[in-house]
Amino acid sequence: MENTGHRPQPESGEDQGLALKRAIEAAYQGAGTSASQPSAATPQASAGAEDPQVAHGVLLLKAAGVASAELIAHRDTWEWLAALAVDHSHFRTPPSVEDIKEGRVQTVLSGRSLIALLIELWNTRSTATPLQGDWALATTTYNRIAAELTDVTGQGQTIRIVLDDGLSQDSSD
Repeated sequence: MENTGHRPQPESGEDQGLALKRAIEAAYQGAGTSASQPSAATPQASAGAEDPQVAHGVLLLKAAGVASAELIAHRDTWEWLAALAVDHSHFRTPPSVEDIKEGRVQTVLSGRSLIALLIELWNTRSTATPLQGDWALATTTYNRIAAELTDVTGQGQTIRIVLDDGLSQDSSD
C-alpha cells in the first residue's frame, strides 16, 4: 500500500518569498553584468525580468544603491507623492522643497525614500481604479522613476526624475 501522507506540498509562502528574492537578485546581478563577463545568473535574469514582481524588485535594489535623486514636479504632484509615501517606514521628508518656476518644485530624495515611494506607487497603481487620477499619477510617476533607475550604472551620476513633459530632461531651469 502506498503512503499518501507524505506527498510533496505546494510551496509555502515562505518558500515562494525565498524563490522571489532569488529571482530578483539574479535579475539584478544579471542587469549589472557586462557582455564580456557571462554570469550564471544571466539566463534566470532574462526570464525573471518578464515577471512584474521581479522587475519591481530589481528597481527596489537599484533604488537602495542611490544616495540621492533629484525630483522636479509641479507642487500639486509633489504634495500628492509626499502624502502617498509619508506613512511608509522608509520615507523621509526631504529637508527642503525649492520653488523653481511656474509652479514647479525641486527636491532631493534619498534612495531609502525612493524605495518607499516606489512601493507606494506600485501598490497604488495596482489597487487604484483604472482611468482615474490616482492610477494615472501612480503609473506615470512609477514609470518615470523606473526609466531613470534602469540606466543607472553605479558610476555616481545624479539621478534626475522630471515629472513635467513641458520641461526637457536637460533643462537647467
